[in-house]
Amino acid sequence: MIGALVGAIVVITLAAVWWRYVINAPLAWPEQVSRIMFVWVTFVGAAVLYRERLHVAIDMFVAALPHTARRILGWGVELTILAFNLVLLIFGLKLSIDTLDQTFGALDITPASFYFAAPVAATMMILYFIESIATSDRRAAIDVHAGASTS
Repeated sequence: MIGALVGAIVVITLAAVWWRYVINAPLAWPEQVSRIMFVWVTFVGAAVLYRERLHVAIDMFVAALPHTARRILGWGVELTILAFNLVLLIFGLKLSIDTLDQTFGALDITPASFYFAAPVAATMMILYFIESIATSDRRAAIDVHAGASTS
């Protein structure tokens, strides 16, 4: 899905350039549609990276800690991310719902088309956190992510 959205952004941008500079008849909608897609790619991509544990991390100091401290710190980070996602879910949902009746731009679309990406991604990350608690191999991944050995 994310790859398809990125591909669509590229195609829409190329079409906008073609219409503006070759045909000399600029389109009004490509910039808005590309921006909405970019916001969704960013938020959903962050959720996917969270699940796969592919976010960039600097763990030089964590690796120097004893095993138990690394494990506690790893779970502390996960719980902090969970708390952040709960706040993002609640306030992102409120903002999205509050802007449903507003419109902006050439397409007269609601800003909620942007804002709903945040609570959707937060929900995904909360579900991925629950999955990591419920699945033993995912729990082990948290320990490994914190620099702990699995043996």
